[in-house]
Amino acid sequence: MSEIKLRFSALNYFLILGSFMLTIAGLKFASGFLVPFAFSVLFAFILMPFQRRLEKRRVPKAIAIFILFGSIIAVLYFVIFFFSTQISKLVQDMEDIQGKTEYLINSGLIKLQSNFPALEIDRQKVMLDLREFAERSSGTFLSSTFNQTTSFLAATFLVPVYVFLLLFFRKGIKEGILYFFAPEKRDTIESILYEVQGVGKDYVLGLATVVGILAVVNSTALLIIGLDYAILFGIFTAMLIIIPFVGTYIGSALPILYALVTHDAQMAFMVLIAYVVIQLIEGNFLTPKIVGNNTSVNAAVAFIAIIIGGYVWGMAGMILSIPFLAMLKKIFRHVEELKPVAILMGESLYDSETDELHDEVRKTKTPNISWRTQMLNFLGRTGLIKKTPEVKDEMEKAHEEEIIQEMETEDKTKDIR
Repeated sequence: MSEIKLRFSALNYFLILGSFMLTIAGLKFASGFLVPFAFSVLFAFILMPFQRRLEKRRVPKAIAIFILFGSIIAVLYFVIFFFSTQISKLVQDMEDIQGKTEYLINSGLIKLQSNFPALEIDRQKVMLDLREFAERSSGTFLSSTFNQTTSFLAATFLVPVYVFLLLFFRKGIKEGILYFFAPEKRDTIESILYEVQGVGKDYVLGLATVVGILAVVNSTALLIIGLDYAILFGIFTAMLIIIPFVGTYIGSALPILYALVTHDAQMAFMVLIAYVVIQLIEGNFLTPKIVGNNTSVNAAVAFIAIIIGGYVWGMAGMILSIPFLAMLKKIFRHVEELKPVAILMGESLYDSETDELHDEVRKTKTPNISWRTQMLNFLGRTGLIKKTPEVKDEMEKAHEEEIIQEMETEDKTKDIR
C-alpha cells in the first residue's frame, strides 16, 4: 500500500474555527431568547401527536391546544402542591438539623484533637467561622436563587407562548421550510423533519418515563430504609436525571447527607448502596431500553456537548445538549457531506456491521463505503485537506475493494437463501 500524503489548508482551518467560535458566541449572546425557544421546540414535538389526534376528532386547532395546556397545568399544580407541603415541613426541621450538624462537627474535632494531641484546635473559633461561612453562603445562595427565579418566571411565561405559536402555525412553518429547497427534494426534507421531530419526542417521553420509574424505585427504597421525606428525596433525585451524567450524583448526595446528619453513618451507607444499585440498573437497562438507540450518541461526543452546553447556556445547556445533538445526528445522516460526522457521533463507530449508516446503504443496494473513505471525502470537500494524486489513487483502490467485498457478501447471502 502506497503512503498517503495529506496537505493541510490553514485558511480553511481558520475559517471553520472562526465560524465555530462565532456560533458559540452567538448562542451565548442570544441565550435569553434561544433557551426558552429550545425548550418550546421540545415541548411542541411532544404535544404535536396529541394535537393531531384531537384535530382528527374535529376539535378546532386553538381549542385542542388549550386542552393540552390545561392538562399540563393540572399535573404541574399537583406536583407543585406536593413539593411545597413537603419542603415546608423540611424547613421547619432545619433548626434541629443545624443543631445536629454542629454536634457532628464538634464531635469530629474532639476526636481529631484526641488522636493528634499536637494539633491546637480552637473549637469555638472553628464553629464561629463555620456559622459565618454558612450565613454568607446562604445570602449568596438566596441572591442567586432570586436571580434564577426571576429568569425562570420570565421563561415560564415565554415557553407557553412559543409552544402555542409553534403548534398553531406548525403547518405554515413546515411549508416555509420546505420552500427553501427545490421541489424534487421537498419530500425528502419533509421526511427528515418528521424524523427529527420523532427523535426529540422519543427522547423527552423516554426520559420522562425513566424519571417516573426512578421516582417510584427511589421512594420505595428510601421508605424501606426508613429515611424521613423519602418520597420527596426519591422524586427530587429522579428529576435530576435530566442533567446528563452528573444529575443523579448531585441528587443522591442530599439524602445521603440528610441520613448522616439526622440518623447515623449506617443509614447513610444504606442510602448510598441503594442509589448505587439503582444507578447501575438505570444506566445499563432502563435508559438504553426506554430512551432507545435512535437518540443515542457516543459518550465522548455527549460529554463534550454537555461541557459546551454548560458553558454557553448553563444548566439549561446541559439539559438541552443531548436531545439537540441527537437531532443534529439525524440531520447529518441525510447530508452526504456530513455522513462521516454522523458516524463519529454514533455509538457504533467501530462496528461496521451494525452501524446505522451502513444499514441504510445496504437497503438502497449501493456500494458500502467505509467511514475512513467517507472521512477523507468529507475533509476534501471542506478544504481542510487537498487530494493529492496519491490520495485519489488510494481512495479509488479502497473503493474498488469495497465493491468487490460487497458483491462477494451478496453472493454468499444468495447461497445461504
